[in-house]
Amino acid sequence: MVGLLALGCSDGGNAKNASTNPENADASAVSGSDAGSGPGTSDGAGSVVIDASPNADPDIAYSVTITMDTFTVQPGGEVYMCQDFANPFNGVQADIKSYELHMAAGSHHMFAFYEPNATNTSVTKCPQGGLQFQPFTFAAQSRDVVQTFPEGVGATIPPTTGFTLNVHYLNPQPTPITSQVVLTMYVAKPGVITQHAGVLFLNQGLLVVPPTGQPSTSTSTFTLPQDVNIISSGSHMHQRATAFTSTASTGETLFQTSEWAEPMPKPYAPPLALTAGTTITWSCTYVNDTGATLTFGESAQTNVMCISISTIYPVADVTNPVIAQQF
Repeated sequence: MVGLLALGCSDGGNAKNASTNPENADASAVSGSDAGSGPGTSDGAGSVVIDASPNADPDIAYSVTITMDTFTVQPGGEVYMCQDFANPFNGVQADIKSYELHMAAGSHHMFAFYEPNATNTSVTKCPQGGLQFQPFTFAAQSRDVVQTFPEGVGATIPPTTGFTLNVHYLNPQPTPITSQVVLTMYVAKPGVITQHAGVLFLNQGLLVVPPTGQPSTSTSTFTLPQDVNIISSGSHMHQRATAFTSTASTGETLFQTSEWAEPMPKPYAPPLALTAGTTITWSCTYVNDTGATLTFGESAQTNVMCISISTIYPVADVTNPVIAQQF
């Protein structure tokens, strides 16, 4: 596991002109643009930090840390906040050996979506809310996560591709909370990565839960179109969910939990090999005591979701490394 990197911060005009070439600086910072609009209030802390100092892992060339502007979530609030970051790898393809994420209190999940030819922006309310679907290789539900790929395997960021960080926050407290998201990517040296990782993202997009007040289970299946090796497997559900199970037709239980808010994914070491034609079955159980039918949607409080998400390799197309089922 790669150790925690001490983060730098942006520093006005000089920081905006700093080089992002890791060979030219030990710790360069490129700040985002000025404060934006929306439910969050930016304090100008959004930044990109390149650290080319020696790393304890000999496979790591340098690290890149992207930090979102801080934003405020009001009492009882539920928000989706987004911020774009330009490609921090000098516009060339970069192999990521490890991701490290830290989110402030109130987080439900985050996605680091690919954004071709992205430019730096300020944090703002996500234009697509929580129903954004596009290529990505990293997502998380826990506040503090380190994902390190197996030897020879890494996530690959295509040339000129930047990121949209999309984060979902809820505040059940009686006072406002100030939140921030920090994602560090540890970039592998040339030749270290020989297999590219992606995501198996299986979604029950037509999920409906009747207001019976009794357990209601929804089940779907998906047939793998290619051989995959599963590195980790997890789930995504909303409030009132009581159980999740995913299985393979080969007999393995891939993941099982009763936790909806922050389920920890199950790691596979060594990775679990599944061949093309294997069927994945995943189910969610909800208890709907609201008196109204609950439907698929973005709100963790008033909608439902049932998603099986696994990190896998290999992927055929590094520009779209998501094997997905949307229905």
